Amino acid sequence: MFQLKPGSLAMIIGARTAAGRVNVGKSVELFALCQPGERFINPVNGVTTQMPREGVRALWLVTGDVVSFDRQHGFAFVRAEHLMPLDGDLAPAREEALFLS
Repeated sequence: MFQLKPGSLAMIIGARTAAGRVNVGKSVELFALCQPGERFINPVNGVTTQMPREGVRALWLVTGDVVSFDRQHGFAFVRAEHLMPLDGDLAPAREEALFLS
């Protein structure tokens, strides 16, 4: 199984909201996994942002040709299950193929 990590590339493969669906199919760079209640400086607009404390899950802050829930360009918050890594290490699949040949 592949892990998502800051600095890696991923594709957005799903969304729960209409605002998020415009980003499906786009490639992004993973910036940080933001926990509920966490404060950070947004790398795109420089604004200090705090995730809602009542949030039930962490969200990835991603950057690229995407839009946020409030239509700001350049970043979005995405659930981990809606991201597919693009630059993962494919060694396990290659090793398994070698054993099957």
